Amino acid sequence: MAGRAEQVPATDRASRVDFSQGAVSRAVLASTLQQPHVLYPTAVGMLGATAALALGPSLLFVIPAVAGTLIGVGGWAIDYFLRRNQHAGRYLQGIRQALAGRREEVIRNLRSELETLGYQEGLSQLARLQAKYRAFAGLLGRKLNPNELTYGRYLGMAEQVFLAGLDNLQRIVDTLSGIKTIDVEYVGRRTKELERLGTLLETQRRELETLRDRLVLRQNQLDKVHRWQAQNEQAMTQMDQTMAAIAAMTTVHGHAATDLETAMRELQILAARASEYSLSGE
Repeated sequence: MAGRAEQVPATDRASRVDFSQGAVSRAVLASTLQQPHVLYPTAVGMLGATAALALGPSLLFVIPAVAGTLIGVGGWAIDYFLRRNQHAGRYLQGIRQALAGRREEVIRNLRSELETLGYQEGLSQLARLQAKYRAFAGLLGRKLNPNELTYGRYLGMAEQVFLAGLDNLQRIVDTLSGIKTIDVEYVGRRTKELERLGTLLETQRRELETLRDRLVLRQNQLDKVHRWQAQNEQAMTQMDQTMAAIAAMTTVHGHAATDLETAMRELQILAARASEYSLSGE
C-alpha cells in the first residue's frame, strides 16, 4: 500500500493544518511582524541603537533608533490589535482554499477508481461523506456569519475530517487494487489438492506454504479495509454529534458556545488520529 495514498497524503497535509485559536493567533503574529511598515522602521531603529552603542549616544543615532522603534512597534500594535481579523481571515481563507482544491481532485479520482473496482461500499461511503460535509457547512452557515473567524475555523476543522475520510477511501482503493489479482478460488482448490496428498515433496510443501501465506496476506489486507471503513463511520457519527451541538448552540457577539468549541476539537483530534493510524501502518 505504498502507492498513491502515500504520494499525495491529503490527510497528512490536513492534519498539519491547525484551525485552533492558538494557531490563528500565531499566524496573525507572524503576519503582522512581516509587514513592511513594521519591518523597515524597526530595522532602522535597531541599526540606530547598534550605532549608538558602538559609536556613542549621538543624536544622529539616537533619534533614528527611538523614532524607528516607536514607528515599528506602533505599526505592529495597530495591525495586531485593530486589524487582527483581517490577518486572521486571510490565513484561514488561504488554508481553506488549499484544502478545497485538494478535496475536489481527490473526490474525482476516488469516484473513478471505486467505480473501476466495483466497490459499492466505498462509493456509498464517499457519497455519504460528501452529503455529511455539505450538511455541516450549510448548518454552520445558518448559525454563524460566514465572514466571522469562528465560521472559518470550524468549517476548516470539518474539512480536515472530511479529507481524512477521503484518504481512508484512497487507502482502501490501493489495498483492494493490490490484492484483486489473488485468485481465491484457485488458491483454495489447489490448497485442498495438496493437503489431500498427505506426504508432500519439498517443492509441494513450499507451494502449500506460499498458497496459505497468500490467503493470510489477503485477509490481513481486508482487515485493514474494514478498519478504515469503521474509522470513516466513526468520523460521520462525530460529525452528526457536532451538528447536533451546532443546531442547539447560541452565539454571543459572534463567538460560538463553549460546548461547540469542545465538539470541534473532537473533530480535529479525529482527523489527526486517522493520520496516526496511517503512519503506523494500521
